Amino acid sequence: RRNISMPGVGVSVAEMIAALRNVAGEKATNLIAEVPDATIWSIVQNWPTRFEAKRGRDLGFVAENSFEDIIQAHIDDELGGKLAQ
Repeated sequence: RRNISMPGVGVSVAEMIAALRNVAGEKATNLIAEVPDATIWSIVQNWPTRFEAKRGRDLGFVAENSFEDIIQAHIDDELGGKLAQ
């Protein structure tokens, strides 16, 4: 009992890209290039995709409602609320 699973938002890479397009526009998603990497895939292919974060929630931690919310939080917190031009 030395770790806590934090609540999060479960989305696919395609859903992440769609959320980025919704928040930041086509210019941002045009910077994305699909480059398969066998080493990375061998690491992440068996990671769980959904899990219950009961302990984290019981301690009061909450997840964002959507991946769009996560992107917007990054823009607000790290970019001063403005997208790069």
